[in-house]
Amino acid sequence: MNYRRLLIALAMILLTAGAACADLDVYLNNLNVSAEADMGGFRTGLGIHFGASGPEIDLVMRNVNRPGDAALCLWLGRHSQQPLEKVLHEYQTNKKQGWGALAKRLGIKPGSDAFKTLKNGDLGWHPESNGGKENGKGKGKGNGKSKGPKK
Repeated sequence: MNYRRLLIALAMILLTAGAACADLDVYLNNLNVSAEADMGGFRTGLGIHFGASGPEIDLVMRNVNRPGDAALCLWLGRHSQQPLEKVLHEYQTNKKQGWGALAKRLGIKPGSDAFKTLKNGDLGWHPESNGGKENGKGKGKGNGKSKGPKK
């Protein structure tokens, strides 16, 4: 129990020290720490933020090396508009070339907003700081009212 609290405290310290991750590796490492502290919450957050179903999350988690890689594969699928199976195939065959090369292979153009977001290392999801829920904007944020499921 103390080990879990220590991991959560460490994750919070890392995130408050660099809330806007300047580097993709740091961002992925933070995701991995978050997953170690609460894998169930991490998986739920993946589903909520990326609109992934349980079977899709299971598929990704079985085919990646680390939980942070799962989040990035889901992000790449969304931004490249490629099927998850294609993203995972490219990940398995070309992961040693790096995330930028993988993004290019999936059709994300260097210099595009999506490519810059990837390289900046902040994909807009910080599960440890908001319980896995997507960051909201505008009026009514945090009022407890639900607008229903995403479509």
